[in-house]
Amino acid sequence: MNDTYITLTGWVGSDVSLREVAGGQPVANFRVATTSRRFRNNQWEDGTTTWYSVRAWRRLADNSAVSIKRGDPVVVHGRLEADVWTKEDGTTNTQLVITATSVGHDLSRGTAVFTKPARPEAVASGQSFATQTEGPADPWAAPLSQPMPAFAAEAPAQDQVSEVDAA
Repeated sequence: MNDTYITLTGWVGSDVSLREVAGGQPVANFRVATTSRRFRNNQWEDGTTTWYSVRAWRRLADNSAVSIKRGDPVVVHGRLEADVWTKEDGTTNTQLVITATSVGHDLSRGTAVFTKPARPEAVASGQSFATQTEGPADPWAAPLSQPMPAFAAEAPAQDQVSEVDAA
């Protein structure tokens, strides 16, 4: 397979539109702008702005529609495709489209809070995800009744670490 994958950082330039296609599959579409910057002659210069259309399917579409807003800095990874079509007047148009496999906020530009959505079957049955699973919600959290692992008990306290060890 000779697919071209691309990862880009940029700014969301449109509202996310969410719709369902035949078969009930959700698809989200939005635009992302990237502008290269170069430091020349002791000053920053902006390059040409390139606009990409981003298409996300299924769960990524739903999550993008809820999470991404116009003006947000984002990182997008996906397959680069060229949509080519002919208009009624006979001219051919081409648009760069990224079919996204991952979309997220660019944390070099700010902070974000991650929220894991409920599983679809939990939503359909009216139960929360937490009530359908057993054990703690955080898989890394150990119940307090379990003893501390040996390696954690043997670790020196922060005030006991020498400057040589800390470096």
